[in-house]
Amino acid sequence: MIRIVKKQRVPTVFEQIKNRRSDYDELTSSEKDEIKQVLLEEQGYKCAYCMSKISMSSSTIEHYIPRNGTNGDMSLSLDYRNMFAVCDTTRGCPKDEQTCDVKKGDRLLHIDPRLQEHIDTIYYDRSGYIRSSFSSGADNFDDDLNEILNLNSRQLLNNRVSEWNNLMQLMNRKKAKTWTADFIRKYIEKLSGADDRTAYSGFLIYLLKQKVLQRGVPK
Repeated sequence: MIRIVKKQRVPTVFEQIKNRRSDYDELTSSEKDEIKQVLLEEQGYKCAYCMSKISMSSSTIEHYIPRNGTNGDMSLSLDYRNMFAVCDTTRGCPKDEQTCDVKKGDRLLHIDPRLQEHIDTIYYDRSGYIRSSFSSGADNFDDDLNEILNLNSRQLLNNRVSEWNNLMQLMNRKKAKTWTADFIRKYIEKLSGADDRTAYSGFLIYLLKQKVLQRGVPK
């Protein structure tokens, strides 16, 4: 998961649409596309939850507070800060393969991608498995990651490891394994940039930071 940094000022397109429509269900397809384009750009074309690469055709608009269901609040359905762009590629898949918004449905999350203190609880192991240090109590984040979003699906684990291996090959070609802490930090800075579009960047950044701490040579 990555932190979603919302703009202080609501983008113009959202203000214009709210002047024309009373809730999300009234939007036309073109209006939804306008909203999605803004969300994709601010997220670096990465899913707000699993960090996979997404595009206009492979994504959907997610409402952090659902529009419908027991936990729904339609008054937030056009609220810019309540919307993310997320992947839509597991729709129609078996339940154990569904992820992100497709898996979440109308359930509420406790972990909030907009809050850095929540993102800071996330850690990974080398197999790509994502966990949170806040893992106890009824409102713990681990249940969100594992049960509600299914971010440890077999496909996502494989994808994260594959992206890590690709990064290692790229970095080794540039430095032939003579890595320095500064060299690693430059990659961390690149992956942390608002415009970076590298898939699973949160996982990559976490492992690179571990290498800085260990001052080890990649294997």
